[in-house]
Amino acid sequence: METNTLPLEKELEPIFTKQLPSFPDNIKDLFVKIAPFLAIIGVVFGVLGVGITALLSPFAWFSGSLIYGIGMIFLLIMVVLEALSITPLFAQKMQGWRYMYYAQFVSVIYNLCMGSWISGIIGAFIGFWILFQIKEKYS
Repeated sequence: METNTLPLEKELEPIFTKQLPSFPDNIKDLFVKIAPFLAIIGVVFGVLGVGITALLSPFAWFSGSLIYGIGMIFLLIMVVLEALSITPLFAQKMQGWRYMYYAQFVSVIYNLCMGSWISGIIGAFIGFWILFQIKEKYS
């Protein structure tokens, strides 16, 4: 593995850049411009989700929902990764893209843990497609 690639990046990139239709440059530019704002929205909703779950967690534990506790750990990791991505995304730095790449993987695991298999797969497909389409715009 090259030092400048992430796990599975070499395998996923050709699928999402060569085997699927490419976005026009104006659409890529639009995604690059709104990416930091989408990350901010993700952080806000993620913090709300973790906060509400923290308030309700005693009830979840009594019902035997250990999986929800594990899911909230993954949600917290996603929130942290998205928060870390905001500044580099505004600067169009590759580090911002990398944080979002990892957040996408955590999102897949989160959805699988929560039993959202179909939406998790669809979300992963769309998320990775967008990520790999805009990767070239980050330095």
